[in-house]
Amino acid sequence: MGIFVQVMISQSKITTLVEHLKEFSIVWVAESGEIVRVEHCRLTSFHGAGQTFNIMLLPSKEIRTVNRYTVIEFNGEEVII
Repeated sequence: MGIFVQVMISQSKITTLVEHLKEFSIVWVAESGEIVRVEHCRLTSFHGAGQTFNIMLLPSKEIRTVNRYTVIEFNGEEVII
């Protein structure tokens, strides 16, 4: 029997993580309630004292705005409040 350790990321660390990683994957809940999953993206800018940030989807180059409070997964790890 192996030991299973679930890694979770605090929501308050999201801005630091996106700022320091060249590329990442992210999942968030859109205003419509839709779950948005992006496998390859990078940070382009922060807004509202870091509450929202823009990401560029790779390779399409589409820009999306993400509210850090709606992020539920980052690089395959669950995000908690």
